[in-house]
Amino acid sequence: MSTNATDNTTDEQARQYAELNIGDEEFVIYDRENHQAWIQSTVSLEVSELR
Repeated sequence: MSTNATDNTTDEQARQYAELNIGDEEFVIYDRENHQAWIQSTVSLEVSELR
């Protein structure tokens, strides 16, 4: 796994994904076009924070 990350996300791709806060520090990130594609986490960061 590489520690170097690049963000080639377009505005259209950024709108494709959404975040849902489901409780105390729990988040679900999901694909607005494919509701079966999701991931749950206790951490959520903006892409801009990763740079």
